[in-house]
Order: sequence, then C-alpha cells, then structure tokens
Amino acid sequence: MKKCIITVYYLIDNFCKIYQECERKRLIPSSNQRNRDAKLSLAELLTIAIYFYVSPCKDCKNYYLYYLSYKYKGYFCLPSYSRIIQPWPRMLLPLVVLMHYLKGEGTGIYYIDSTKLAICHNKHTSS
Repeated sequence: MKKCIITVYYLIDNFCKIYQECERKRLIPSSNQRNRDAKLSLAELLTIAIYFYVSPCKDCKNYYLYYLSYKYKGYFCLPSYSRIIQPWPRMLLPLVVLMHYLKGEGTGIYYIDSTKLAICHNKHTSS
C-alpha cells in the first residue's frame, strides 16, 4: 500500500506542476496576488480526495478524522478538518482535468444488463 500511494502522489504531483504552470500563464498578472504556499500542496489535496473516493468511508469527516489520520499520518502534514475542507472548491477544476486525461479511450461498444429486478410492492409500477 505504501508503494501505491507514493506512485499515485508522484503522478498527481507531476500533473499539478504542469497544471499550475499553465494556470499562471493564463492569469492576468497582479501585484496584489498572494504567493504564500499553503500547508498542503495541490497534489497532496488531490491525493487525499482521490483516496477518499476509493476508501471504505461514507463521509469525508470520518474519513479524515479516523481513517486518514491513523493510516496515512506519516505521508501528509495534516491540518485540522476545517482547514482541509476550505480549499476543496479550488481543487475541483484540477481534479476534473486530471480525470479527463486519465480516462480510457472510448471503444463505442457498450453493454447494458437487461436483467429484470424484483419489486417488493407492485402498487406504483403502473402509475
């Protein structure tokens, strides 16, 4: 598992370097911009988010407080839960771009399972 998280982080970190460079080129330069680095990098945030979606946890708070804090404490310098939730809207676009580049090529051949499902109460099926 250790090798897996390091490999995923390495892939995401390389993507984030390219993404942030492209983002800097597209932004209008301003002297009022804040250049201080956050406690967690964008790559670390994306890795935490991706591992949340593949974890057995159902909600993000329990994942962060009980799962991530114990299992992966040595990998990330974890801030409090409220501090890690604040930048999640900022990482939506990089996450979508990353998933777009990682998706497989469409073949045009798709299968649909047409197995009938049993319904407990048949009252509302005709309406």
